[in-house]
Amino acid sequence: MNYGAQIKSQRISQGWTQSELADRCGVTLRTIQRLEKGEVRPSLFTQTRLQDVLGVGFEEEEKDPEFMVNDSVQQNFFKRMQTAIPFLTSNRRVWAGLLLLGLGSFFWKSQFQNSFLENESYKSISKGFEIQTVNCGSETECDIQVTRKNENGEILWQKAFGGSSYDKATMVLATADQGVLILGSTSSFGQGNYDILLIKVNQNGEFLWQETFGGFFNEYAKNISYLESDAQYRIEGSQQTCTTPNVSEDCEMTRWSFLIDMSGKEVGKIAG
Repeated sequence: MNYGAQIKSQRISQGWTQSELADRCGVTLRTIQRLEKGEVRPSLFTQTRLQDVLGVGFEEEEKDPEFMVNDSVQQNFFKRMQTAIPFLTSNRRVWAGLLLLGLGSFFWKSQFQNSFLENESYKSISKGFEIQTVNCGSETECDIQVTRKNENGEILWQKAFGGSSYDKATMVLATADQGVLILGSTSSFGQGNYDILLIKVNQNGEFLWQETFGGFFNEYAKNISYLESDAQYRIEGSQQTCTTPNVSEDCEMTRWSFLIDMSGKEVGKIAG
């Protein structure tokens, strides 16, 4: 039985949906779906969480099928080019050879990088900072973990932030003062169900301040960017509106953008 089949079998035996398993492991639903289909290899973090939650271990295969497909396509590309080159004049052969090397290098890089970036554990990286949703060992709790690495990939520090409920990571943004802004969504803090969460830490990962944005219904974070001309930050996300006092089928999600100052205080809304 392959790794994806083991995950699926153990998940079903526990009576969990893919979404429930994703929450328990602190990964995205898409990650579980792709692992069960055998489309990707798990990251070290995902391997550890699946081992803890399901007791499923991962054994490295000699060659990942995903890379075997890429290698096969690349080899076919080279064969076609090599077949065509002898029919060209000498000068054209030189240019064709250079083109072959350049396209081959580009092709390999794009294939490798795409495979790497599709790993959900690396979805948010900013100037040596990485962010993940972790510690989803219970049904009611997740935390946000931030890791800072040096240029060699060595961990300088690693900190977890969160409360007594679900706190989910979105992205990090390095700041001019060598600190970092941590953007996520929280049901531990704020005014209602889920709110947008913003945490500021210094270069050593020490907590400086925290702000939440939203009302009674659900608000989710998507992106934060620095507006240099105004010395402000723009936060983008989604906001839930409902026709009833509580969340129901009549609710809908709309895009929500607003501006904050350098201390995290909201200073303006952006239409649309």
